[in-house]
Amino acid sequence: MAAKGGGPRFDKTTEKWVVTDPATQGPEAGYDLIGSLYRAGPVPFIQRVINAEQYEQAVLKYMAAEGCDRKEAQGNMDAYFENPQDWAYQKMQEQNGAAKKDYANANMDPQQIVLSTIWAGVVFWFAYYLVTGLAEGKWGKAEGTDLLHGNLWTLPF
Repeated sequence: MAAKGGGPRFDKTTEKWVVTDPATQGPEAGYDLIGSLYRAGPVPFIQRVINAEQYEQAVLKYMAAEGCDRKEAQGNMDAYFENPQDWAYQKMQEQNGAAKKDYANANMDPQQIVLSTIWAGVVFWFAYYLVTGLAEGKWGKAEGTDLLHGNLWTLPF
């Protein structure tokens, strides 16, 4: 596949996409992990942490295929990893004349960032409270075999 407009190119010897201009196509030209978290949620954030090389290759391939900049490619890949069916549906609608969705700037207005941060704090606090409360027996004494006290191998099944 040929890259449009001098974008990333495919190196047949390494079988990987490589940048031709690190300043405009490399990771520093896009946004960081927190940008993925705010724009599309925890799934693309985790994808970037666990499969960093695959994520990078997906972004470079999208840049080459669509002839777009890094932020647009990252936004689209984040949206794809979050929900592939909705992303594909949106792309199909765009081909049929619908307005193009700006994934690169999704959820990035200051009010949305504040609301997302507060909501994430509430969710993390609740999860911490729930897990520690269960481990401490706060809502009833844990008796017998259970998973929270390391008794996985003694469960009766």
